[in-house]
Amino acid sequence: MATDHAELEKLTAPKLRELALEKYPGLTGVSGMNKEELVEAILAEEVRLGLRPKEAPRQATAPMGVSQLKAAIRRLKPTRDSALGAKDRAGLAAARVQIKRMKRRLRKLREAS
Repeated sequence: MATDHAELEKLTAPKLRELALEKYPGLTGVSGMNKEELVEAILAEEVRLGLRPKEAPRQATAPMGVSQLKAAIRRLKPTRDSALGAKDRAGLAAARVQIKRMKRRLRKLREAS
């Protein structure tokens, strides 16, 4: 039986690894995957096995292009710098995480093209 997408999102990465190894022995590289990759791999394996209908991948937000990501990173850098100057650790950490995620998405877009 197919596992619901929302249920998979609630599980932690170690639980997802355990589930993938237990239910889907055909999946390789499970131990090196992060949570998002694990969820996508499990869903893809369920589609491959015929347990779930093939559907378009879910996206929480509208996809951003390279120029939009670069502009968003440029807008976040002053926020990061002001948090650094004000010694606001929480604001600094949040800005750095957002910048890091956007840069990661930018690299993935470049690899895909």
